[in-house]
Amino acid sequence: MMARLSKSRGQTFDSVLRAAEVDQSEIEVAGPSALRRLAPVLGVHPADLLVLAGLDVPSDLAPCAAPVGSILDHLVKTALRLPVEQREHLLGAARSMPLPESAAPIVRGRDPFPYGPGAVIVRLLRNRNLDSLNSAKMVYRLAGIGPLSAATINVVGLGRKELDPQLLFAFATVLSYRVEDLAALLDIELPQTFPPADTASR
Repeated sequence: MMARLSKSRGQTFDSVLRAAEVDQSEIEVAGPSALRRLAPVLGVHPADLLVLAGLDVPSDLAPCAAPVGSILDHLVKTALRLPVEQREHLLGAARSMPLPESAAPIVRGRDPFPYGPGAVIVRLLRNRNLDSLNSAKMVYRLAGIGPLSAATINVVGLGRKELDPQLLFAFATVLSYRVEDLAALLDIELPQTFPPADTASR
């Protein structure tokens, strides 16, 4: 998985290992701790890399609040109508906000999804505190695909819906991945082109 991502970016996995000061054998022995060190070199959040490796996300990397309700859809819809400069300012303000001192990770039970590309997608969405309903809404708002239902997101997680190029592009947009990188991480072959999405009016 990491070797595919490195190749997609024109790197060698050996160079990534050297930059992270991680030995190949250490990944198998140390597991999560080695992946945490590799994550910044790969440009992947540690929680995402653990999900991609099929491992549980520890409490210190888990979302520290319950998934938000319908206000998220309203916020994103409003933000998309702002000029680019104002959206950048809004994003910077959001990123600069400190977590409440009392914030504690939300304990979630294990999901029913068998490991596979669809399950990985849904767990990556959970890393961003998006439940199935808000995931469907963000796919529509940010990528212009849908509207989908929460049930469709769950079907993706169960591996019962194919991750076609359009859907993969939509999830990559929501997850803030280059679609080529997400395809490499999931070992999915991409076509040469993708249709553009119009999100301005959604």
